[in-house]
Amino acid sequence: MDFKSEELEQTEGIQPGFMITVKGRKLLAKLVAGEQLEITRVMVGSGNLGEESPAYFDDLIQPVAQATSTIPIAQEDVVSFVVEYRSDLNGGLQKGFWINEFGVFARDGEEEILLYYATLGDFPQYVMAYKNNGAVDVRRYPVSIMVSDTVEVVLAYPALSFMTAEEVRRFLTINLLPEFLLDMEKLIKKHNEDENAHPKLKILLDADLKSRIERLENALFYNIKENPFLMKFDTLNGITLIKGVWNKEKKRLEC
Repeated sequence: MDFKSEELEQTEGIQPGFMITVKGRKLLAKLVAGEQLEITRVMVGSGNLGEESPAYFDDLIQPVAQATSTIPIAQEDVVSFVVEYRSDLNGGLQKGFWINEFGVFARDGEEEILLYYATLGDFPQYVMAYKNNGAVDVRRYPVSIMVSDTVEVVLAYPALSFMTAEEVRRFLTINLLPEFLLDMEKLIKKHNEDENAHPKLKILLDADLKSRIERLENALFYNIKENPFLMKFDTLNGITLIKGVWNKEKKRLEC
């Protein structure tokens, strides 16, 4: 049996380490072809192991919170997974603490046993309380356990913290995209029904409509039909004003 973690490698002090408990070794020895190694939960704690042996432990010294893990991967005779604790799990961590130990629990018949115990020795890691500002404190510990390659490993809990890029894309497409399009449709409808939307554009349209109405009135009521063209004085570019005043606001020449 082997344990690997780059985060736990240290050179001084009481070294981080692990142990398969006595009950854990008995369980692994009983597993034969067709049986399953059912991992029921993962816990993190702040207990200090010191010189004590965890061989007969049934629980952590000072359990604090339930963690999660990746789905175990079996390669030849080694089962590997990553234990992860996040401060946003289980409703969010209310008070920070030092992770100094973690344990992997498994089912042996009707009994739940502590299969694997690990200590961080003199190098605990502090986890900050969760704050609703998007910041999440994450700690990960790779684990490898040697078992028979014929043993199937299952989790009794969902691996909540890990998603592949394809899983993220599928989740966003199936779950979030329809809601996003629906919300966007509602916003567009609300915008279109708002009488105060685009005030500057409405001013320009109103001015153009007023000009058209004035031309129609001139033609209908004042019999002005001989003007073959209409000239607007938006600017005086190309025009030399000899007499009169340019009314910039109303876009016309006044004598």
